[in-house]
Amino acid sequence: MFDELQVLCTSPGYIHALARIGVRDNMISYTGAMTPEVMSASYSRERTIRTEYTTLIGLMLKGAIDFAQPSSEVLERMIARSYELLQELHDALGRPMWQAIADGFRRRQAGEQVDEASIFTGGTVLREPIFYGAESAYSFQYAELALRKYGADDGWLRAHRGFGIQDAHDVVVAAKDLCSRKLAETLPGPAKRSSHDWSPLPGYTFSAEEAAAAAGVGTEVAAAVLDAFTAPTPPCNEGFATLGDFNLASAQPLIATRDGRYVSLQAYGLLEALYDSPFYWMVADRAYRATASAHRGAFTEQFAAERLASVFGAGNVHRGVTVSRGSRTVTDIDVLVTFADRAVVLQCKSKRLTLEARRGNDLQLRDDFKKSVEDAYDQALVSADALREAGLRFERADGTGLRIATPRMIYPVCVVADHYPALTVQARQFLKPRIDEVIRPPLPTDVFMVDVLAEMLDTPLRFLSFLDRRVGMADRVTMTNEYAVLGYHLSNNLWLDSGYSLGMIDDSCAIDLDTAMTVRREGLVGRRTPAGFLDRFGTTLTGRILRNIEQSDDPSLIELGMMLLTLSGDTLTDLDAGLAQMAARTRADGLRHDFTLIFDGTSAGLTVHCNPAPNREALDALRRHCERRKYMQRAEQWHGLLIRQDDGMPKAGIELRGKWTFDAALNEDARAYAEKAHLNPIRKRLAGASARKVGRNDPCPCGSGLKYKKCCLP
Repeated sequence: MFDELQVLCTSPGYIHALARIGVRDNMISYTGAMTPEVMSASYSRERTIRTEYTTLIGLMLKGAIDFAQPSSEVLERMIARSYELLQELHDALGRPMWQAIADGFRRRQAGEQVDEASIFTGGTVLREPIFYGAESAYSFQYAELALRKYGADDGWLRAHRGFGIQDAHDVVVAAKDLCSRKLAETLPGPAKRSSHDWSPLPGYTFSAEEAAAAAGVGTEVAAAVLDAFTAPTPPCNEGFATLGDFNLASAQPLIATRDGRYVSLQAYGLLEALYDSPFYWMVADRAYRATASAHRGAFTEQFAAERLASVFGAGNVHRGVTVSRGSRTVTDIDVLVTFADRAVVLQCKSKRLTLEARRGNDLQLRDDFKKSVEDAYDQALVSADALREAGLRFERADGTGLRIATPRMIYPVCVVADHYPALTVQARQFLKPRIDEVIRPPLPTDVFMVDVLAEMLDTPLRFLSFLDRRVGMADRVTMTNEYAVLGYHLSNNLWLDSGYSLGMIDDSCAIDLDTAMTVRREGLVGRRTPAGFLDRFGTTLTGRILRNIEQSDDPSLIELGMMLLTLSGDTLTDLDAGLAQMAARTRADGLRHDFTLIFDGTSAGLTVHCNPAPNREALDALRRHCERRKYMQRAEQWHGLLIRQDDGMPKAGIELRGKWTFDAALNEDARAYAEKAHLNPIRKRLAGASARKVGRNDPCPCGSGLKYKKCCLP
């Protein structure tokens, strides 16, 4: 099939077929605002993905390119045959996985023990998700981060390539915008577009002078940049003999025409090359290799630290932390986040997936994963243990000491610097997490995802809440793309009921996130935040409380906020009504009032207390109430929230944790409290007015406005 594709791609005029495929599959046309409906066109199952399209370009480079436009009949056959062969190729790559599943099923039927995870760890099985997996970066991220990645190498670039990284960025972005504008101007109407007697190739073609004018640089500089990303005159790319081989079209995606102009068939590929290729130019210079590698590692740490600082505050994010025991170094933490009673430990690596691993070599695949993700995780575990050990010394990169309180929860995060195909899939199969009551499961990811998380979850509460749920469901939720799970969370609130053993999140769940990120970073008209979870609380009292908690580093309030973010719509309605009523009743009679919510499906609850007494006295009363309630419900976790009577906003919070155990004194206290609650004057009056027994789902007779089962039911 690969050989057949090569014959097709090197046939005369095939570049026009590629241009038509590019318009069909890589271009979105719309008017007005960018919407999820517009973005959904890029998720069509029939379109070619970037790796397929780059493969076609790479195969075309293996023969001399004939720019003459073929007849409409020939062009139509080329396009149809391209899709047929790509589908056959996809089927062939996916066959080992289905064969492995079938073999495992037969072995289980025969009574053999089958390790389900082992079915998906073979290199031939993983070739399919590696080649067809979703991208880990947006094109605009490649452009933005290239400036940061190579900022320290600007001198080498100017000396050896004739341009700086800002020049390269501006010219590449200008080329992208030029082609976008030209295509919009040259595309025919929808009726003629379905025919094959036109070619969009002129829309993909531009000159160095045009790029220079658009980028605001000299023509010589623009030409130097474009030439650096232009493939040699075809035929070339001889080493591209199988899908796992190096494809020149990935590093040099531009094609030169005979008249000195440039063809850019895939803007994404050009922006990715801007991010990737300069590093390989530098490491080819043996004298500069070590410096380039050091700069690459420093970029990953610095960028991750800066993005996390935008969420947690610069004072809570520490880069290059050295941990020592006496005179001996225990470990180094690349980036450490400390907030409230939580810690996030980031260990960064710059190891990429090698070509041999992409070919399906089992040993190389595992070796690459070990050197990138597994080694980072091992170091994160050592760092997590150090955070819990007394007597260790922590120092920042500048030598200043750092005082660390023992965290209640630690989140290990492994960050790679580049696109690592099928990282989520490989982590699920290869990474064996070590977890306990403090250390959470790891999150393997890349700098691009760190950027997106910081963009969309820009408060500590939102960030920690998602991180906690994402890693907590790692063995119950499957996906091939981290953007999909974040997109699902932003729209629907990531949660899997305990009655379900497995959930699968489709790539299309990222559509709303893609739309919001594109609107934000490309300056388009449209929604900057996906509709759904982030705005579900609106201007309600609960929403105002959450916004208040988002600015707090009080551990008990952070934990309460994380729990509130998991609540269902009905419970939120009950909570909002209770908050308003408690504050109003205290304003009216000057007495203290409270109500309790018991969270379905969890061993936890919340007591809201409104008390005009001084804070210390009010908190003591709230604590006693929470102790009784926790004991009565036999819960493992209980929250208390003290609110102001004037507006229902929080004054303070408490949290009680621990497994239920019998306590004679507390048992008697709780019993007396329950009996007293049933003699409540309001309840007594209601009971006298009706002989009907109060049902679990009836309004509570205490007047809180909540259901009986979620308020005073003993």
